[in-house]
Amino acid sequence: MNKQERRQLIEQEIVKCSRCGNCRSICPVFLAENNENTTPRSKARLLEAVLENDIELTAGVQQRFEKCLFCKACLTHCGSGVATDKVILAARTAAAERNGISPMKKLAFTGLRYRKLFDLCLRAGALFQHVIFKKLPDGRGRAPRILLPGAGLNQRRIMPDMTVSPLRTRLPEFIPAKKADSQGTVLFFTGCMLNYFYPQTGDAVVNILTANGWNVVIPAEQCCCGTPAFTSGDEATGRVLAEQNVQAIGSKKYDHIVTACASCGAALKEEYAHILGDSPLLAASQNVAGKVLDITQFVLQHCDLTKLGKVPLKVTYHDPCHLVRGMQVSAEPRQILQSIPGLEYVEMKDASRCCGAGGSFSAVYYELSRHINDKKLDNAANTGTDYCITGCSSCRMHITDGLTQRHSPMKVLHTAEIISMAYEAGGKEGETC
Repeated sequence: MNKQERRQLIEQEIVKCSRCGNCRSICPVFLAENNENTTPRSKARLLEAVLENDIELTAGVQQRFEKCLFCKACLTHCGSGVATDKVILAARTAAAERNGISPMKKLAFTGLRYRKLFDLCLRAGALFQHVIFKKLPDGRGRAPRILLPGAGLNQRRIMPDMTVSPLRTRLPEFIPAKKADSQGTVLFFTGCMLNYFYPQTGDAVVNILTANGWNVVIPAEQCCCGTPAFTSGDEATGRVLAEQNVQAIGSKKYDHIVTACASCGAALKEEYAHILGDSPLLAASQNVAGKVLDITQFVLQHCDLTKLGKVPLKVTYHDPCHLVRGMQVSAEPRQILQSIPGLEYVEMKDASRCCGAGGSFSAVYYELSRHINDKKLDNAANTGTDYCITGCSSCRMHITDGLTQRHSPMKVLHTAEIISMAYEAGGKEGETC
């Protein structure tokens, strides 16, 4: 998107804002800070002032636009229909072009462009993580050995283990179905978090698919979906990564694309059309978008729920923002959880309220993100359950950190993991019949 197109988009959206203030009641940042400057309507007015040359797009103004979780809550509750997500993205992109982005983000996003180098760095990091981080005895991750500045590590933020054996390096590109009669082929877009931090979730996805008679293809050439880059205003890197992924996906034969990361799914399904713009790969990306399903959608549409076995756990569910508002997936995980024999499901109050993770937001504004997370943790604790289930690894990491800081025994699982557990239990029950 060029500067003129970006200006037109901003102008046509901010003119819709009636300054009604509905966004105040739903914005997690405003609810945590009670500061009008953090509201979406304030950001719209600020951007209007920038367009009218009343104020300059300084680094301070840029920070105002950065203080947003991109949770899309305001978008879905705006009576005037303002596309606040597009406005914030456009503002961040314009600010990044004028003022640049932080050196750390610039270094990280540059690394994302080079898939093999990025992979090498993370695998090396996994080998030496024990030097900086110590493993927690309960297996919920690692805490820094010394207080380190940045990303909340000065408060001993709990981080997940980095695997020394990433998912895509130990699984073949093609995994055949476990049934003789294949239903077809599913392309699994793993994303980064499952590949490097939660490979057990990726294993669970593969187990679900193959157990239900689907072949699985995992493109080795896939890379980061680009969400961290383009939501930070680095549209150029976001576009490069989007094109790499569209090409990687387009080189394979498949019937469906499955994701188990809310941000990855939303990027492939919704954001790439906006990011790619006039790219020659736009049409191919639209074909990709039409075949993307979250793992819970796929299970409901293409898997056999009668094969689910008994899982005697008491659980609640947290809606990831990019899943419930980005991909409009909400009923599906609940329907599956309530279909698992022996599983007691308790609905959490305000389950779709943002947990405060927001990708890199929780790294830049850790204390604020913890404050936002506190409400989520209170609601989860009030369910009296043993596990909090969610479909986003970023949410999982942030909620796990909060629970551990509170010394809560509650643990967090990805939805795919508990579904896989149910299919494995069903298989064992069938063997004993």
